[in-house]
Amino acid sequence: MSSLSQLYDALPSWTIVESKNASVIEVRATALMPSGAPGRDYSLKIKSVPTNCITVSEDPKLAKLPRCCVERHINPDSTFCLHFDSSKPIRNMEAAQKWWNSLRAYLNHQDYAEKWRRWPIYAQLSHGGAAPIQIKMEELADPLGWRDELLASVFRNDGWLAGPLPRLTRDKRGLVNRRSPCPRGCLVLHHPLCSQACALKRCFDGCRKQHRRIVRAACPYRSIVETLVVLESQRRAKEEQVIAELVEEGVDCCGTMENCPLSN
Repeated sequence: MSSLSQLYDALPSWTIVESKNASVIEVRATALMPSGAPGRDYSLKIKSVPTNCITVSEDPKLAKLPRCCVERHINPDSTFCLHFDSSKPIRNMEAAQKWWNSLRAYLNHQDYAEKWRRWPIYAQLSHGGAAPIQIKMEELADPLGWRDELLASVFRNDGWLAGPLPRLTRDKRGLVNRRSPCPRGCLVLHHPLCSQACALKRCFDGCRKQHRRIVRAACPYRSIVETLVVLESQRRAKEEQVIAELVEEGVDCCGTMENCPLSN
């Protein structure tokens, strides 16, 4: 069964089919918000492309979204980037249902972006080859409870992975000078809080001691901290490459989002 047929068989209640043939399904979609309230109506074209892959975009005659916006995950050809590798073939009903769920979340995020001029931080994904690097970073940060600070650093320029990074070794695989302070900013705390230094941001209530920062060599999570810095350096390079390619292609900022890299 083709990907398009799998999607047709899994049509959710918030879509109405306007037309269908072997290569395109046209639907009107009104995705419910997490609150249960209906979002905006979108007229969408879901197309089958070579190798049984799928693309989805707005009907250009009824479009509400920009033709292209890197910050809103709309590709230069106006197709949507629902998630990493979202155009891959749909093999079964479970995959089809996941695809529709991704589309619903994506439309919710577009409504959020329309109001707040930024993409929801918990749904942010880096562009192009930077995406799998971000996924690796989240896999490292999640078990330690660092995912929120990771996303804030990467997408809100607020945190220890934002701004200038510690200097890397010549081969770009590590950091120089292990005796320098841990870039995460952890402090040397009083006993018995010492072992919790990377989990706590302050000492006992009322403590007025000027705690010094832990040096990287003494950080219990040194390898993870260093790996995150290396990966963030790689992620930034891939992001910059994507933006440079868009600029070269003549893609302009649509002006609907704050801090768009194409507006610089």
